[in-house]
Amino acid sequence: MAAFGESRASTLLNDADVEYFLAVRDAVDILPANRADVAMLIRDGYLAVLPDATLHPREPLSRARALHSLARLLEARSLLQLQKGTARPTTQDSLILRSTKGKDQPVKVAADSFLFRQIGETVYPVRSVALVGGEPVVFHVNAAGEVDYLEVRPAPNGAAADRFSPFSNWTTELSLGQAQARLGRFASGVGSLTDLRVIVRGRSGRVTDLEVVGTDGRRQVLGGRIRSALGLREQLFVIERKYDETGRVTGFTFLGRGWGHGVGMCQVGAYGLARQGFTYEQILKAYYTGIELTRMY
Repeated sequence: MAAFGESRASTLLNDADVEYFLAVRDAVDILPANRADVAMLIRDGYLAVLPDATLHPREPLSRARALHSLARLLEARSLLQLQKGTARPTTQDSLILRSTKGKDQPVKVAADSFLFRQIGETVYPVRSVALVGGEPVVFHVNAAGEVDYLEVRPAPNGAAADRFSPFSNWTTELSLGQAQARLGRFASGVGSLTDLRVIVRGRSGRVTDLEVVGTDGRRQVLGGRIRSALGLREQLFVIERKYDETGRVTGFTFLGRGWGHGVGMCQVGAYGLARQGFTYEQILKAYYTGIELTRMY
C-alpha cells in the first residue's frame, strides 16, 4: 500500500493485531490482502470510522474522506504544511485566523476549499461551516495565499453573544448546612433541610418556584427571592446533588449562567453583539422586540 510501503502493515501486525484493530461492523467485507493495511490506518488515526461503526469498504471512498486521510498521513510525515490557530470574530466577510504565535492573519477561503467540522470526537466533511470566533482550526494555505483546507472544532464557549465574558458560566457549591442557613429567613418551619427542588421555570428558563424540603414540611421560595436567598448570581441554574454512602443529600452544586436579574438588556451580551458587527439599533431590537427608534428632538 502506498501509505506504508508494500509490506509494512502485514510485517508489523500479526493476525491478532489485525482482528483487534478492525473492530468495525463490516470488517468481514475488507479483502484479506488489505486487512492489515486498513487495520494500521485505523490504529494510527488516518482512516475515520463512520458514525455507525462501519467503513463501507466495498463502496468508493468519498473525495472528502480520502483527502482527510491523506492530510493526516502527510502531516504525520511533515510533508504538508498544515497550520493551527484560532478563528477570530470579524465584522466583515473575510476570515481572520490567529496563529499559535498570537498574530492575526486575514485570509481568503478558496471557493473550492475542503471544509471539515468536528462533531463529538469525529471530523466530518461539510458543505459550509459557521465561525463565530474562538474555534480552534487547522488549515492549509495554497500557493495563491488562499485557504484550501479548513478543519474546525467548535468553540468551547459556544456561540452566544455573552461568550466573551468570564462570568457567563458559574458554579456555586453549598453544603446542606450552608443552604439551610441562607434559606432560613425565607423558608422557616421545615425542620432540617433534606432537598431543594425546582418546581417551575419561566419562559427564559429561570427558576421561579423553588421547593425547600425538610424533615418537618415544605416551603416554596418564589421569584427574585430565590436568587437573593441562596446568594446566587442568577436564577438561570440547574442543581446537582451530593450524596453520602447512605444516599442522603449532603450538599448542592448550582451550575448557572449569567449575572443579574434576567430582565432587560445584558451588558455583556450587548458587547458581544457589537463585536460581531451589530449596530446599536440591531442590538436594542435584539433585546426589546416590537420597538421602533425615532428621534425625539
